[in-house]
Amino acid sequence: MRSVRCLSFLLTLFLFVLFSASAQTYEQVQTVLFYNCENLFDPADDPLKQDDEFTPTGSRHWNSYRQYQKMVNLTKVIVDAGAGKAPALIGLAEVENDSVMQRLIHSTALWPWEYRYVMTHSDDVRGINVALLYQPYDFRLLSSESVKVNLPDGVRATRDLLHVCGRLVGGDTLDVIVCHLPSRMGGTRQSAPKRKAAHQALRHLCDSLERCRQHPHVLVMGDMNDSPDTRLLRRNMNFGGGLFNLMDSLQKNLRTGKAAFGTHKFQGKWSVLDQFWVNGNLLPGTHQEDAVPSETPRIWVDSIGVVCFPYMLVEDETHLGHRPKRTYSGYRYEGGFSDHLPIRLKLHIIYK
Repeated sequence: MRSVRCLSFLLTLFLFVLFSASAQTYEQVQTVLFYNCENLFDPADDPLKQDDEFTPTGSRHWNSYRQYQKMVNLTKVIVDAGAGKAPALIGLAEVENDSVMQRLIHSTALWPWEYRYVMTHSDDVRGINVALLYQPYDFRLLSSESVKVNLPDGVRATRDLLHVCGRLVGGDTLDVIVCHLPSRMGGTRQSAPKRKAAHQALRHLCDSLERCRQHPHVLVMGDMNDSPDTRLLRRNMNFGGGLFNLMDSLQKNLRTGKAAFGTHKFQGKWSVLDQFWVNGNLLPGTHQEDAVPSETPRIWVDSIGVVCFPYMLVEDETHLGHRPKRTYSGYRYEGGFSDHLPIRLKLHIIYK
């Protein structure tokens, strides 16, 4: 009889421990970065691309040493932005090819973090692409694809969109889209149709994700080459369930003088060209207990901002204040980082 009671007690204790473990919840905060690297080229000449400027015999005398120094600089920013913890995801713009990416993750201070990457191989005439670095322990890659932007006949090709799907810690799916939309070269109005075509490609992709996912979590990051308050951008990106621009408040603060810098400075004026967009499921305040099934991990944006350490800036000798320390100032080698400042987002994840 005693043995039966003992066995019953042990069974009850086991079930209690098992139930308590299954009911326990866990929390993580993951860092996401986007950084337009500004002309991170391989010094080797690609005869199929217009990259002669960034070769040893080109006008900028680009070589392996200068490439490596730029990578060291970019890596310093990434490491400092992660505050000692590897960012889970890093979107990059203006990276040329696989050779550049391999050297970045294996020959710099990023190598202990064991990053992997996916990137586009687009028809851009200069040969620049976008890429996503990811931590395989925090983001399990499920699929990736390049999405072409259909431009009018006779218009030179632009960068593809990069769509990456992965599973976060806790088991939920995150769709990440990295983009670098057509520039305003030739004039804002004249170049607008090219960016409009990119907006349409982005909308089509996001619409398809809304249809095929039960609880989609969509994160768009990139250089939009327009400020958040630009009419073209606001009109074309306001669709269906929609995407929400997380950089609106920063742009407003710039206009009212409450913010000292944006992500890019041109002719003495800061703007916020680099942006995060999310769908409604990633907005804070949309994760009440009755909003999603209890077994579904809850994910939302915890905070956003621009990464700007003092060493990334130099005095603006032409205009007032400071500007990003670039690799080149005109054709003069400056040995800096980029003409853009990176942006950072924190993802808050709760799971069982």
